Amino acid sequence: MENTLFPQTAESTEPIPASPAPMQQKERILMLDALRGVAICGILIMNIHFFGRSFWADDLRVDNELNQPANVATWSLVNFMLEGSFRGLFSILFGAGSVLLISRLEKNNPGLKPADIYYRRLIWLLLFGLINGYVLNWPGDILYHYAIVGFFLFPFRKASYRLLLGLVIFFVGLTMLTSWVRVTGLKEMKAKGETAMALEKEKRPLNEQQKGDLEKWKEYLDEQDPKTMRKKAQKDTKEIGGGGYVTVWKNVTPWTTKLESSKFHGGFFYDVFIFFLLGIFLFRTGIISGEKPAMLYAILLVVGYTFGFGSGILEKNAVLKANFDRFRYMQYSFFPINVYQIHRIATTLGHMSLLVLLWKSGRFQWLLRPFTRMGQMAFTNYLLQSVLCGFIFYGYGLGYYGKFQRYQLWYFVAGVCAFEMLLSIVWLRYFRFGPLEWCWRSLTYWKPQPIRKVVPQTAFAPALS
Repeated sequence: MENTLFPQTAESTEPIPASPAPMQQKERILMLDALRGVAICGILIMNIHFFGRSFWADDLRVDNELNQPANVATWSLVNFMLEGSFRGLFSILFGAGSVLLISRLEKNNPGLKPADIYYRRLIWLLLFGLINGYVLNWPGDILYHYAIVGFFLFPFRKASYRLLLGLVIFFVGLTMLTSWVRVTGLKEMKAKGETAMALEKEKRPLNEQQKGDLEKWKEYLDEQDPKTMRKKAQKDTKEIGGGGYVTVWKNVTPWTTKLESSKFHGGFFYDVFIFFLLGIFLFRTGIISGEKPAMLYAILLVVGYTFGFGSGILEKNAVLKANFDRFRYMQYSFFPINVYQIHRIATTLGHMSLLVLLWKSGRFQWLLRPFTRMGQMAFTNYLLQSVLCGFIFYGYGLGYYGKFQRYQLWYFVAGVCAFEMLLSIVWLRYFRFGPLEWCWRSLTYWKPQPIRKVVPQTAFAPALS
């Protein structure tokens, strides 16, 4: 999802071939590369807590973190302020890059060739996603999801603005509806379970339906008990942090399978599709490429961050007030319906607008330019994060899983991002593509692509220009 599906920087003088071939360097847009590089780092900020700690330990009660300000602040920022926004930015760029790739292919190649190349790329992307999940042991992989949703994107490459925004609104509404249905189901389960539990306390006989209701309710209460989650987290720490590759694989694979099957088809499909469609709209209107007046980005920045961060703070306060009880949270929540996708869209647009304004100002390009190299190697850097974090945290590596506090994991984010930034700068001084970008291109076009630059750069400064 970080390749010729995205624009590339303009720095090569090589002509664009008329026959199907990867996009040349001069077709890239530096600012979009910078956005992609920032998104890659932002995704790791979110993912590091599940690379380095058990999923069950995300509840502050599990490790008794409620009285630890640094950990509470980290939990709040990750789960309520930034959650899903960097993935949203990455998804927007994927949607934008898909349109750019297809339009370029259609310009030079008649017939079915553009669709053939586009879908071939997605098939390889799906394979890379499976490798990331089932070989590199990262259950939070998004490549598989991007490939599946990408199969549905081709028909919308020339859709009208009204249709694109209409579909975004429709799918946001659909996620709200499905969330409401789930909440309604939970309330019904609670009511039936408590009724059956009251009958049991009164020593009254239960029919088969009531026995089933009681069993479901007791299972739910047990799953939500901090003691139960603590035991599961301790088991994860022991086996994932101390076991060999096979042990880690056995513990991680069920999560990967769940996230790439029931969870994906149960709602994450719409989660991705919303931002792909939004990416097409933002690219075709010139918004994401910085072509609009600064005032528009300033408005999007203020409105996006105000609602995104504001709604996040309100939801965080409701969770803490309810002491992580889902049903009490429903009473304290400021919003009567789930606004998660609206929060994500708002915060993501805030990120995008801030970065575009910084770039357009000219005064902060020095800050963003190093991220352009990371963005040009985003596919390599995304998978490299799985390799590095697996080595750092899993038992077949250094085994630091579960050994660091929540806020301390951000030290690893800084280290991994710094390493990838330096690697990207050095690598692209001598090569046209990142190693996995090259591999993907070569597989897509069924032909090894030239990778070495004709005239290698020899100075550090030009490598950032």
